[in-house]
Order: sequence, then C-alpha cells, then structure tokens
Amino acid sequence: EESEQRLETVLALPVGRRRWLAGRLLLGAGGAAALALAAGLFAWAGAAAQGADVALLEMLGAGANTLPPALLFLSLGALAFALVPRASARVAYGLVGLAFLWELFGALVELPAWLLALSPFHDVGLVPGEPFEPIAAAVMLAIAACATLVALWAFRRRDLVGT
Repeated sequence: EESEQRLETVLALPVGRRRWLAGRLLLGAGGAAALALAAGLFAWAGAAAQGADVALLEMLGAGANTLPPALLFLSLGALAFALVPRASARVAYGLVGLAFLWELFGALVELPAWLLALSPFHDVGLVPGEPFEPIAAAVMLAIAACATLVALWAFRRRDLVGT
C-alpha cells in the first residue's frame, strides 16, 4: 500500500498511523493464531486417522506453542517496517532465516547451549513430546510486545516512502 502510494490516501482520512499499523499487526497475529490452531487440529486428525492415541488438546497446544516465535518475528518485522521501510521485508525474512540457520548449524557444530539459545527456535519445546517452555515463551512475548510498542511509536513519526 505504501509503495503503490495508496497509504497516503488512507492516512489522510481519520485513521491514524498507529491505528492503521496496529490493525495490520492484529490481523497478522490473528492469522498466525488461526494457522497454529489449524495445524494442531489437522495434526490431531491425521494422527487419529492412523490410530494414534493423541489428545486433541495436546495437539492444539502443540500448534499454539508456535505462536511466541511467530509473534516475535511479526513484531520485529513491524519494527523494521517502521524504521527502515524499504528494507523491512529483507530484514524480517533475514531474521527468520538467520535464526533458523543459527539453530541448524549451531547444533551441527555443537555450539554451547547459551549460544544456541540466541535462536528463538531453540527455546520452543516440542510439545506434546517435550514440555512447554513457559519462561522462553514469556521472554519472546515480552520482546514482541516491546518491539510492537516501539514500532507503533516510530511509525507515527516517520514519513511515507514514495516509489
């Protein structure tokens, strides 16, 4: 919307910048939650179809377990959009890719646990086979909340980017 110069028209209306970005972030978070729960539901249905004895709530919990890192990357992407709009897609996808590669190659070369813990993917318990990691999830959600607040503040102050 911004690169196609449609956002100027939207923000000229009584919709504030923060409200517009917050609405987009809520839409993204809702989509992530819906996908996470659908993944849990379909994983349960697939396991049940094969005769596995897995509880529906456990599989929904496994799907919901993916939300803290998803919301963390969503908020970091929003922060990048607010600060460096032209590079925001590269920054957002780059952070996800870097975290994944850090987790993958860090485990292969047997990095110390504290270095591996720099990747959000390292701190996600493999529910239902492993327990949920509430402290890691709370830290990711706290960072996501802070990044979202800074993104909303920064977006209110920046100029729109033309093509």
